[in-house]
Amino acid sequence: MRLWRRLTGDSSTHHQAISNSLVFGDVIQISQVTGDVVVQARMPPPYRIEVFSTEADPLPRDLARAQPSRLLLPRHRVVPFAGRDDQLDDLAGWAADTATPVRLLHAPGGQGKTRLAGEFARRCGGQDWAVWRVTHSAPAGVTTSSRVPLPPDGKVLVLVDYADRWPPSHLLALLGDLVNIAVQAPLTLRVLLLARSTGYWWPAVTSRLDGDFGVTADDVPLAPLPTTLDRAELFTTAAAHFADALGSGNGWPDPSGLDRPAYTQVLAVHMAALVAVEARRRDSPVPATPHAVSAFLLRREYEHWQRMSGRAEDPLLSSARQLHRTTCLATLAGPLPRPAAQEILTRSGLAGTVPDADQLIDDHRVCQPAADPVTVLEALRPDRLGEDLIALTTPGHAHIGADVAGLADDWALTAPAAVAGAGDTPAWAAGTVTVLTETAHRWPHIATGVLYPLVSAYPEWAVRAGGATLTRLAEIPGVDPDVLAAVEPLLPATRDVDLDIAAAAITGRLTRHRLDRTTDPAEQARLYSVHALCLSSVGQDAEALEPAKKATALYRRLALLPELAVAVGNLGGIMAGLGRLEQALALAEESVGLLRKLAGTAPETHSPALAIALTNLGVRLAETGRREEALAPSEEAVAIQRRLARADREHHLPFLAVTLSNLGVRLSEIGRPEHALRPAQEATRILRRLAKAEPQRFLPELAASLLNLGVRMAELGRRRQALPPTAEGIALFRRLVEANPRVHLPALAGALANLGVWLSQLGRTEEALPPSEEAVAAYRRLAEADPLVHRPFLAVVLMNLGARLAEVSRTEQALAPTEEAVAILRGLADASPQSYLRPFATAVGNHAVLRAELGHSKAALGAAREAVTVHRRLARSDPAERLGLAGALEAYAAVCAEFGADQRGALESVDEAIQIYRPLAHEQPDMFTEALMGAYLTGTDVLERFGRFTEAALLRREIGRLTNGPNRGQGRR
Repeated sequence: MRLWRRLTGDSSTHHQAISNSLVFGDVIQISQVTGDVVVQARMPPPYRIEVFSTEADPLPRDLARAQPSRLLLPRHRVVPFAGRDDQLDDLAGWAADTATPVRLLHAPGGQGKTRLAGEFARRCGGQDWAVWRVTHSAPAGVTTSSRVPLPPDGKVLVLVDYADRWPPSHLLALLGDLVNIAVQAPLTLRVLLLARSTGYWWPAVTSRLDGDFGVTADDVPLAPLPTTLDRAELFTTAAAHFADALGSGNGWPDPSGLDRPAYTQVLAVHMAALVAVEARRRDSPVPATPHAVSAFLLRREYEHWQRMSGRAEDPLLSSARQLHRTTCLATLAGPLPRPAAQEILTRSGLAGTVPDADQLIDDHRVCQPAADPVTVLEALRPDRLGEDLIALTTPGHAHIGADVAGLADDWALTAPAAVAGAGDTPAWAAGTVTVLTETAHRWPHIATGVLYPLVSAYPEWAVRAGGATLTRLAEIPGVDPDVLAAVEPLLPATRDVDLDIAAAAITGRLTRHRLDRTTDPAEQARLYSVHALCLSSVGQDAEALEPAKKATALYRRLALLPELAVAVGNLGGIMAGLGRLEQALALAEESVGLLRKLAGTAPETHSPALAIALTNLGVRLAETGRREEALAPSEEAVAIQRRLARADREHHLPFLAVTLSNLGVRLSEIGRPEHALRPAQEATRILRRLAKAEPQRFLPELAASLLNLGVRMAELGRRRQALPPTAEGIALFRRLVEANPRVHLPALAGALANLGVWLSQLGRTEEALPPSEEAVAAYRRLAEADPLVHRPFLAVVLMNLGARLAEVSRTEQALAPTEEAVAILRGLADASPQSYLRPFATAVGNHAVLRAELGHSKAALGAAREAVTVHRRLARSDPAERLGLAGALEAYAAVCAEFGADQRGALESVDEAIQIYRPLAHEQPDMFTEALMGAYLTGTDVLERFGRFTEAALLRREIGRLTNGPNRGQGRR
């Protein structure tokens, strides 16, 4: 009996391996899985997708009376949505359109973005759309994922709030993942982003969306309440619903002052209505201004803290003042894992010991329950009220009198600096700067009294907060340039997808500031040039064009030829980004011409810039289709850099590596792949020399280069040659892991997995086992520290380890890692079928084969049957998956025959597999004839096992005709 086996491959000869490279998208990418798998390892962006509830979350009346501000939270939907009919119609039209699947809805906080999106989602849900909600930055320790079923009607609306606070790379990864899902499922997908502003971040994101994914996006500002809308009616409607929720009668005072600019936001009107109802219920004066409205609600929170501390039964041990300060800290920094919360409370002086901090945490959680069970110190919501809590608690604002009495606390002036401490940047640094930056947009005293001193003293906090917050910091009206200047040196000198946007925003503000203070045309030209480069680096070539032109014109007028040559080259790059390829080529040629003349008189000074210009010229020539001509400047650039590197290795060897990389691309473009490998090899040699001189600086780059070189060789089929650089890279990463396992262990684990696969492919199965086992151990260690990131990779290397053990006839031992991989992948596939269903199907198939070889009939049949079911599900959504289904059908038939079970099902399964392979073998005989023959052989084995020898003989004749047919081994004519 020939038992069908899929542990180490199928009819395809394309085995698969792990390569360590950053991929914006899936947590784990697995394609064409059969035995070993392709895994592109990365640190995935932290986001969570879950079903958006269109039903209101009821709020008990006693809780609403104790903390009225909770009635403002959108999830309770206390006030029915009203107005905005034009915007809802526009959104409905956008959802029906196929041209622009991504839209940004932006407006200042409190304008009603979330409520409008919620109403639109509710209406979409009523029209058979599934609605998903995405949240960013799951706190440390969160490892669970939400299950999001694919919609039966194939239509999905995705809501993403606070999009301007996401690092752009994370947002792009999310959007890329959603695009992939939409293609694979397939789905009609609409993504609605919500943000307070567009600023610099949005053009950069749209540029990448269009360039990387071919997806267009638009943005729509949400205007303030229209003048035609009766704000008094909006107030009255809201007040009636708040009164009902609070159990209060009618009779609240008529609203006054709603025509003021402060009430152009829906939230501001709702807050005024809520306070009017609550003041009437308590027989208190009704506040007349927005800041007094916030102060009223904050005092109600304070009274709640007092009641909780003073109640007779089970009183909180923390005082109201302590809870006030704790809530301020929570709004600044939370939510946090408990250890971080303990630390911030002790640093702030609110707690003297860890048990004291725990008491504050527990008492605060009673008053402000955490949205996530693994975090504490939940912020006060809605955001606007939380920001007002910070602002009104901090002395220095312009409001005085009874309206705000009792809220100010001078502790707030020093608290942010007090929690800074010494040493590493704390876990709450990013959140603190982000919240203070948003608060500062409405409360100037927070900017000048708290935010600016904090950022000036700890600019690394602002950088840790990320590009979105830095951009908002630069957009604060009248921002202190000295604060931005403190941050500027910490921005990376090289490209950074998250911080490039912030660098452009900061440079833009500083450039304007510095241009106003200089009359030196050379300095003006330098400022324009730097600003143009920053803008271009974030995809804003259109905006970069004018300053680049100004820089070029100034340098041309000043006859500063070296600077002019560089400026001309930079302008050419911007022109190329705008699609003006012929103009870009002319500028690149001018730049090379200028620099060639300069290098002729002062080669030591100008040859480095000439080499860069020649590299750029090669790119421009290739872009205009002149690929053969592009080779010469690329080779000249390498020659110059090589000559420069001989004289000054420290400065020029890294640049030589860059030009070699470009030369490899040019060689590949003109059909010389064997020659394209050589620059990669030379780049590795360069990095080897650099690492010998400065190992702390270049050893990681050398290790990565060696692993990449191994991958390149393996891709060319030179797996034996790929082994030495891979082994050397592994040895270097072992040293690096000793110094910094957090950074380097993932690369080591991936390299070990690669090595195991390649050794197996070379038939060195015994040698393949140790690195495969070590890869499992490394990923197990990583998964313990960060399961959300590394458990998928652990499952993959466990599956590969099972295959390696089976290859050396250690079937009993292969069972445990295979079963563990199945268990992990089952959970992942339940949570995210689009990413993990395929590897789960493979793991189940491997499990079935192992069980069959061990004689476990019931388990083998069950696993084989499940593998067919899962592969059939995959094939329904993707015809390419029919090959996997064919293999699973063969396996099921073989397992049935092995144990004499389900004769009819076995025969039907093998027949279905043959029907899948037959047209493929006819169309592409070189690729699929062998697979068809394998299915025929499985069929004969099954027939003979069930005693149907005559039919088996007929099938063997078919195999003979297939083997000896006129087209055997030939392509289609």
